[in-house]
Amino acid sequence: MAVDVRQQAEQHLHTPAQVHEPQDVHQTTCCVVGGGPAGMLLALLLARQGIPTTLLEAHADFDRDFRGDTIHPAIMDILDQVGLAQPLLETVPHTKVRRIVPPLPGPKPLAVDFANLGGHFPFMTVMRQVEFLQFVAAQAGPYPDFKLVMGANVRELVESDSIVRGVRYQAKDGWHEVRALLTVGADGRFSRLRQLSRLPAPIKTSPPIDILWFRLPKRAGDPEGIMAGLNMGRGLIMLERTDHWQLGYVLPKGTYQKVHAAGLDAFRQTIAAIQPFVAGRLDELQDWKQCSLLAVESDRLPRWYRLGLLLIGDAAHVMSPIGGNGINYAVQDAAAAVEYPVRAAEAGSVECARPGCCSAPTRLADADHAGDRDPDSESHPGAGRHGW
Repeated sequence: MAVDVRQQAEQHLHTPAQVHEPQDVHQTTCCVVGGGPAGMLLALLLARQGIPTTLLEAHADFDRDFRGDTIHPAIMDILDQVGLAQPLLETVPHTKVRRIVPPLPGPKPLAVDFANLGGHFPFMTVMRQVEFLQFVAAQAGPYPDFKLVMGANVRELVESDSIVRGVRYQAKDGWHEVRALLTVGADGRFSRLRQLSRLPAPIKTSPPIDILWFRLPKRAGDPEGIMAGLNMGRGLIMLERTDHWQLGYVLPKGTYQKVHAAGLDAFRQTIAAIQPFVAGRLDELQDWKQCSLLAVESDRLPRWYRLGLLLIGDAAHVMSPIGGNGINYAVQDAAAAVEYPVRAAEAGSVECARPGCCSAPTRLADADHAGDRDPDSESHPGAGRHGW
């Protein structure tokens, strides 16, 4: 059987919460849970402003199968405003997709031409998310106010007087506690912090489909970029990677069992019918375990916060993988959310951190490319608080 990504995650997610005695307690101003695009970028932006930030990532590395790897032009603009776009493009392997032709019927094919957007980045940037995250982590590393803890599996909230005061996490060496003025949940679509938050139930917005992800090798002469095809009501998405193709077979929700029962040979024939140029390499697909079944689910919380806790990214609004929007909304969330922890840090209280209270707003336009500054210099962004 294919690996059921949601079932695998939820078995871990719904483990009943218990209170464990930590072996130590770490103090910080902002604790960010989840080292995905939202959490990693937010932690970098806060550390740049001299706000002590601890980032807790449950896994030992950033490498996950089938993460969203498409960075849209508007998101490159945001990264450019904070001084990251050019270093990112110069150091991280990527491809630029300038034109997409969706597989829609009709005499005139619909073409999405990014050149019509103008601006500095008239293309979609496709890069492995693991390398994007490693890049941001490397940018944040030199800042003395940034601390990254890998293998930190957050399981409990620390609360008092109905205010979230931090988290407890389990690591290989036991339980630890992080006390923080503000805790930010950026732990993805299977968010543990969402589960623990007692926020209002999410509003479902899912289309009734699933995606079966798998990989095939690239060969010389293959097309470039992003492709899609349709056949007999089934869709196939193909995303170019550095050394392979990532394929997503789109099928109606609940029909995977029928696909599995028909056998791998029938599945290979279906894929070859949609994209004939991969037919000669489908014998690489020898076991259903090479596939991952992803339920296409999307929802949004009607409220993303409570005192001491803020949820961003998929933890606040699970994005459908269609269109690769997850990473893009995550970056936007981080850029928008940075104002709240800055206010909380300046006010010394989450109760006084609301817009219009205690401090002037932090604006993206005030960034002044803070990333170009020396993190060890006394003039780095932390000295002035405002500016990234």
